[in-house]
Amino acid sequence: MNASPVTGLTIVTVLYRSGEMLAQTLPTWVRSARELPVHFIFADNWPEDGCEKLIAEHLDDGRYLYLPDSSNPGFAAGCNRAVTAATTSHVLLLNPDVWLPDDALGRIFAAVADHPAEPVAVGLAMHGGEYVGIDINPISLFIDRPATSARRPLGPSGGAAVFPTELFQRFGGFYEHLFAWGEDADLAFRLHASGSRTRELDLVLPHAGGHSVEGDNKLQGFRAFLLARNRLLVAARTFTWPLMLVAIPVLAVAHLALAARRARQGLLRPFLRGVGRGLLDAPAARRQWKGKRFGFASLYSYLTVRRA
Repeated sequence: MNASPVTGLTIVTVLYRSGEMLAQTLPTWVRSARELPVHFIFADNWPEDGCEKLIAEHLDDGRYLYLPDSSNPGFAAGCNRAVTAATTSHVLLLNPDVWLPDDALGRIFAAVADHPAEPVAVGLAMHGGEYVGIDINPISLFIDRPATSARRPLGPSGGAAVFPTELFQRFGGFYEHLFAWGEDADLAFRLHASGSRTRELDLVLPHAGGHSVEGDNKLQGFRAFLLARNRLLVAARTFTWPLMLVAIPVLAVAHLALAARRARQGLLRPFLRGVGRGLLDAPAARRQWKGKRFGFASLYSYLTVRRA
């Protein structure tokens, strides 16, 4: 993969019921950006809570692009739409509930300049822990990777991820049918299978986590549905057939354990609907990815190669 010159960084943020949170975090982004060649693109999937006005109050017109879509096509589609509009060499996918220390974007720029062809996983501090990128898990298939892990990240987490813009677009970005939750893991498996490796940055950003579904039982159920469905779709799309044959019984047992957890949470029905929908959608999802898939060789290299 050839390194391309760094022509700037576009912060891509998907908004959904994010007005109150963005009012807290956006000022920290502006301070961190200072005079750096940083642009902003906001894909607003809930353009009725004042985010447009808030953004205009903090950023000059020429520095940002606001893309409203009241149909709410999902996080994956919002990211793809925004990255398509980016004109810089790199994009930073950043959730609206993440705060940036004053030196954060300067450090991200330095990391990009050192290795411009590689994705970068930026750390997030949330729920009492620190995480950097995505890890593989035998029960849930993919999880937030603990910052203390000895392995390199499988890929960046969508909450704080740097991608060369061309690389993101060449791989088709996020799989939009996933809607949300798991789209970053899907891309991570595909990138890793192709030989693209993700570096981690020694930077941990404060992250509230879950602001878009907090306090809403209906959205909590939708999240449980999507996670159950998307877990199956990610495996179907990105695993080779030999790995799938091993993964299927493991996933079956894992889903029994997950079902017990969802039952305790009062989310068993949407979870089971998600499993059923995942089984129905899996063949079509597999056909929609024609590139290299994650197999035993990829798994072995991921599990045995330690972080630098």
